[in-house]
Amino acid sequence: MRNEIEELRARQQKNERLLAALVANEKSEEVLERLRTGETIEAVLERLDVGGNNSDKWKGKAIEIMQGRSSRVTTEANITTYPQFGTNQAINGALRGARSIGHWPRSMPAFVDNQGDFTIHNAAWDALQSGHEVGSSSRLVNLNAHGDALGWPAKAHSMDRSPLIGTWHQGSKDVMDFTTENQRDEGQTNILGDGFAAGKRLEPIKEIWTDVTNDERLVEHLMALYFCWEYPTFASLSKEHFLDDFRSGNPKHCSSLLVNTVLAIGCRFSSQPATRTVAFDSMTSGDHFFAEAKRLLAQQQDKHILTTVQALGLMSIREASIGRTSEATFYSGQSIRLAIEMGLHLEHQSGGGELETYEHAVRSATFWGAFSLDQCWCLTIGQLPVFSRDTKLITTPSMVDNSEASPWIPYTDDGAPLERNCTQPSNVRSVYKTFAELSELVHRALYTCYSPNTVLNGQALVSIYTQFLAWYDAIPEVLRLGHNFTPSVLFTHMYYHYAILLLFRPLIKLDILSSGIRPRDVCYQAADAISTLVFSYDQLYTLRRTPSFVPYFVLTSSITHLVGYGSHLRGPEALLQCMSDLHAMDECHGFAKRSRQILQYLALEWDIAVTWNEDQEIAGDVKALCRPKKGGLNKFCVNVEPSDIKSTFRIDGNSISTYDDDGNEILNDTLFSPFPLQGRPLLGPMKKSGFKLTGSDI
Repeated sequence: MRNEIEELRARQQKNERLLAALVANEKSEEVLERLRTGETIEAVLERLDVGGNNSDKWKGKAIEIMQGRSSRVTTEANITTYPQFGTNQAINGALRGARSIGHWPRSMPAFVDNQGDFTIHNAAWDALQSGHEVGSSSRLVNLNAHGDALGWPAKAHSMDRSPLIGTWHQGSKDVMDFTTENQRDEGQTNILGDGFAAGKRLEPIKEIWTDVTNDERLVEHLMALYFCWEYPTFASLSKEHFLDDFRSGNPKHCSSLLVNTVLAIGCRFSSQPATRTVAFDSMTSGDHFFAEAKRLLAQQQDKHILTTVQALGLMSIREASIGRTSEATFYSGQSIRLAIEMGLHLEHQSGGGELETYEHAVRSATFWGAFSLDQCWCLTIGQLPVFSRDTKLITTPSMVDNSEASPWIPYTDDGAPLERNCTQPSNVRSVYKTFAELSELVHRALYTCYSPNTVLNGQALVSIYTQFLAWYDAIPEVLRLGHNFTPSVLFTHMYYHYAILLLFRPLIKLDILSSGIRPRDVCYQAADAISTLVFSYDQLYTLRRTPSFVPYFVLTSSITHLVGYGSHLRGPEALLQCMSDLHAMDECHGFAKRSRQILQYLALEWDIAVTWNEDQEIAGDVKALCRPKKGGLNKFCVNVEPSDIKSTFRIDGNSISTYDDDGNEILNDTLFSPFPLQGRPLLGPMKKSGFKLTGSDI
């Protein structure tokens, strides 16, 4: 079997060498003519090998491909390009919609024409489907007249939901064979580094750090899944230090609590029976590892330990995927509070030695992971973050060249694919640093919206919005859409539009005075951007393997699409596609199913007639499913009765209410808030704050 694999690889390398020659060699016409006359690939390559100096260009590319990289990276920017025409065409097709975001407003400030009509660029979804380039064909459309500026097609995604590139997505085998073991070893070595992968290890690892299983192959497999699909966004651990200590048995930057939590998350990207407590129930994925993590956490007397802070953040991410948002926010809150108590947010004086730099990297990664996760949860549920507004934060982790340029490959239950069409530089540190900067911006936005000693006004909203746009314009070239497209890069762009959508969503029924920015239109643009990015992700990797917060992004954009459809401003296509996307994520994320229940309930509650596709509807009474339950662990209950939120205790004179210009109290009718148990911005008198109801005369 090993010989057969080597033969396949050798054949693939020859094909790739020939394609590289066709791309780079001046004698490409001669090569094509020899192939047409029936000359073998081996003979053509042999002639090129002895062709003298003219073959130098393609030989360099061929050598690069033979070393296992079908992509090539420019050393100055770590930007991915592909010599294979078919691969390049498929990737361009998958990313065309995402790239076109730059041609439409990108949630940018609106501009007003002479007639006062709001205009945006068309994202040309029809062009995307027909294969035409977006750009020269983009046109300005009037949103007031056309409503749905994106022109959603009836079927935006392929029916089989398979990636456009390669065959690595195909279903995994129930029984491990030699080929699968070999491909897993290849992938684990690529993702985890030397010293991992049981089939390549010269000596056994000292400890596997969990009592749930003694299968070291399973442990390494699940760790590779986590680092492939979830890391580094919201990650509070430093991968290099964690893996070094895991391998050596050193408890300084590795612990059983942390390892069990990583494994619990990794289980959600696997369909193997050993990853579930009930073999055929995906909702039990990782439950055994997570139960062990909770047991270990409860046993700890002193939780002021770096690995505990890291584990709490990852426990929050895992519970977010399941949909237990109350537990998830609790773990996140504990993580950031412990980080502050340990002073991880503070810069420490050091002599600049290697050890000090080493420790700074770990402390910095731990803090920024906890900080970023806290901002995301506070943004999602509408509340102030744990961290104070103006405290100076520790610097973000410095770039590590070898980790920045390390390759990223898709890794599944079948290991790494034989073809490396999706191999690209991970740019992991650029992603981490840029994500931390975005989290700082979200932090400022939360204080703009939810600070109890101020009320939101139009000028402050425009100011923070402008800062978001400046962040987007300043992101590194390697993270721009169309250059690299790792899951973490696509996720970062989704999060940016998610933040803008939640910034403006409470104000969707309002306009901002003396500004061309209309919250409703910005919300539609952000929702469309999220849907476009999800489309690209689905085409590249499928939605079976998405980071834990993606269902939250899709739900938020779906609600906006529902509002647009219910207002007769847009068609149902985008909404139905979101439901299809959530359905595709059911097996990986329990919250995806919860999101579909919420959308069905909101459509009923708002009296919006939606004809759901048969496979999208949730069986049962969605009104009952969306009711709060005793002991229920989620903050996304939409069917809430007055008795659920009625308070019998009030401090007279100290409550902050919202009033209109006539002094009438309006707590529930002005701001758009689909989740009554979540926070809302504090809005003062309408006109004084710089707002007016859409359609009103001021």
